[in-house]
Amino acid sequence: MKGLKKLFIIFIFLFLLSQVSAYIIFKNFDYKAQYLEPSKTYDLYITIESDKEINNTVIYIKPTNEISKENIEIIKGKKWIGHLFPYEYGVAHLIIKIKPNAPNYDYKITVYCNYTKDDQQYSENRIFTLPVRGKANLVIETTKNMLNVGNNKILLLLTNKGTGTAENIKIEFQNSNNLIILGDNTFTLSSLNSGESTYIPLTIFAKKEGVYSINYKISYKNPYNLLELTQKSETINEDSKSETLTYQNKNTVEETGILTFNVFPNELVSINIKNPTITVGKIENLTISIKNNYKDSLFVVQIGKYFIGDNQKSIFIKKGEAKNLTFQIKVDKEGVVDIPILIYFDNNQIEKNLTINVVGKADLVLSGIDIESSFNEIKITGDIDNIGTGKAKSVLISIEKTKNIIPKKPYENYFVGTLNPDDYGSFELHCQINGNVSEIPLKITYRDEDNNLMTIYKTVKIDKNIIPSKNESNGGINYLVVGIAILFCVGVVYLIYRGFVRKDVK
Repeated sequence: MKGLKKLFIIFIFLFLLSQVSAYIIFKNFDYKAQYLEPSKTYDLYITIESDKEINNTVIYIKPTNEISKENIEIIKGKKWIGHLFPYEYGVAHLIIKIKPNAPNYDYKITVYCNYTKDDQQYSENRIFTLPVRGKANLVIETTKNMLNVGNNKILLLLTNKGTGTAENIKIEFQNSNNLIILGDNTFTLSSLNSGESTYIPLTIFAKKEGVYSINYKISYKNPYNLLELTQKSETINEDSKSETLTYQNKNTVEETGILTFNVFPNELVSINIKNPTITVGKIENLTISIKNNYKDSLFVVQIGKYFIGDNQKSIFIKKGEAKNLTFQIKVDKEGVVDIPILIYFDNNQIEKNLTINVVGKADLVLSGIDIESSFNEIKITGDIDNIGTGKAKSVLISIEKTKNIIPKKPYENYFVGTLNPDDYGSFELHCQINGNVSEIPLKITYRDEDNNLMTIYKTVKIDKNIIPSKNESNGGINYLVVGIAILFCVGVVYLIYRGFVRKDVK
């Protein structure tokens, strides 16, 4: 009985199996690549063949499982083929995109084919594997392509611009005739993921000016690059079939490249301030000297602080020449001050801080002025005060000679000496006055803290009442002459009298 029952079950199974109609065959599933990469879009070509005449044929795709749904985007997922004759091929062109952050994985996609045969609807499907493997792309970029003659410490930027991880990275730099790698010329790194960057420190000795290059060789392993198919297996489950492909990485990637540098003199541009010590306040002539060691160029100089008016000027300088530019600045504080300078030339930019020493500024005033007159001579006494913030050295005050004012020695000049801030010194000056004079011009000279000779002009007003008039002066002289004459006459009479007296006595 049991044997008959088993036979009956097999018979029923074979009967049902004979009733299942499978009229199409999935001939090909092609995406024109060995493996798929994240962030890229791919065309899928699905080819079917029918051994019977079928109608209303439609092919569409869907990700099979959750991980496939998360990482495969269907852009064009359905294609109408329509009527197919027996053994005629039908091709569906579909489009998918692998999402940017898709991990390396063998994703599954199900291809469906719906059609009608003898007014009956049928649906067949098959699961295909989409191997997604990111491919590394290592790129070396120079953060600075300008070198100076001599030693240069630079950083190279190594970036993985691909979609896969690079492992066991090794970079070897080669010397050239004019560029020598100092220290270790080999750089190694265990791995670098997609989108990541790292810096490579390098010390290069440049022998002379010019444009020179160094070669490099970079090698790394990409776990999914240059894949070789090592195993292929198919699994059939009732009316569906899945395919499993096994790949193995067999080779190491090797690439070469060239880094090019412009080598310039140690200093492309020499910059200095010709008057590094200035006095506090407004300075009309801050002079910046520029020497061009590069090549004939137009230089644009920009001053970043303390400027008055235009802070940018341009000048053309030939190679080897030096030229000056003058700016106006105002600094209200004393001490060492940094002035930021930017220089643009030939797509280059140089930034430097030029140091100036801002010293106090002397401010000399007169006080306690007293004027005395004696006949036509004037004596001026008083004090000269330093009410500024800087030192005044070798202070000398003198009377300016004019048509009606004649300085008299030894007091035509008076040396006061050094006056510190909040200090004063006394002076005395003499002069002779001829004619009408309402004021006396004075000249004060001194040296500032930078030994610059400074000159100040002052005037002292005088009261007309203290100056003897011309008539008064003549009258005084006449009275003196008359007095002397009288005394002379008295003397003569006295001598004559003495003479007569002596005769009488004899």
